[in-house]
Amino acid sequence: MRGYVVGRLIQLPIILLVVSATVFFSLRLSPGDPIDVATENVRDPAEIERIRREWGLDRPLIVQYVQYIGGVLRGDFGRTFFGNKPVSDVLRERFPATLELALLGLLIGCGLGVMLGVASAVWRNSAMDLGFRAIALLGVSLPSFWLGLTFIDLFALRLGWLPVQGRFDPRAPLEPITGLYLLDGLLHGDPSLSIKALTYLALPATVLGLFVAGFVARITRASVLDALRQQYIVTARAKGIPPTAVVVRHGLRNALLPIVTLAGLQFGNLLGGAAITETVFAWPGLGRALAEAIYVKDFPQVQGSILLLATTYVIVNTLVDLSYGFIDPRIRKG
Repeated sequence: MRGYVVGRLIQLPIILLVVSATVFFSLRLSPGDPIDVATENVRDPAEIERIRREWGLDRPLIVQYVQYIGGVLRGDFGRTFFGNKPVSDVLRERFPATLELALLGLLIGCGLGVMLGVASAVWRNSAMDLGFRAIALLGVSLPSFWLGLTFIDLFALRLGWLPVQGRFDPRAPLEPITGLYLLDGLLHGDPSLSIKALTYLALPATVLGLFVAGFVARITRASVLDALRQQYIVTARAKGIPPTAVVVRHGLRNALLPIVTLAGLQFGNLLGGAAITETVFAWPGLGRALAEAIYVKDFPQVQGSILLLATTYVIVNTLVDLSYGFIDPRIRKG
């Protein structure tokens, strides 16, 4: 296990270097030029050239990349082309919102997906099984933007139960400590602030969670069905262990590995793919900022955002791999 951890730690900077190089050169070799967007109303060639030099786009690509990596190693991700803000400030401001949304979405998705999957496995080939499988299929198939707009219309506009958009009441903003508002409310010693933040999180997190739940339910059903066919399940039932304990303690526990693996992969998808949901709910997250930066070809912001998301994704999946030894002692002994 120690050798595995060391190996993954060695791989981490290599993976991130490959990601940074891929993003850097793909942006600059793709059609279009950010100068064209920034100088749309400028007619003076000298002024256009000055802006190009100021942004460092007049240098050879390899020189630009080396300078960029040197800045990243010093903690400097550059400044945004549009707004001239330090990229690190944008990441610090936007990433906690996306992280909080993704974590709650994953929690909802895994919780709902595991319940549906276990129920489908226990009552396999029944009407309940078919119904749960249909729900899982809908969760995977329904477009997130349509589901988001439907939720806004029903729960926010018609019923008035939840806020329409945003992250917190702009008339009484929550002073951030960690940037995770659910946690910040507790750190302020006022749980009502966390509850209020949860009302803003509920709709977008549920939209993301339903998408994850569909995948989790399908893999849970297959894994639990396979586990329930094993000989140790027959032995446990023969000993008179209650059916619920047999399913949870013996069936689900031994089916956890593929579920945990899928959860790690889906967390990365939520981090990188939440832009549509964030746009629908006007959620001030990194996914939305990344989509806007790609549209105007704001190279430094795109590079910094993707590098941060990739780092988080690799770290989370490394932790998932390390958790296998705690979930299944046979792996730890092997």
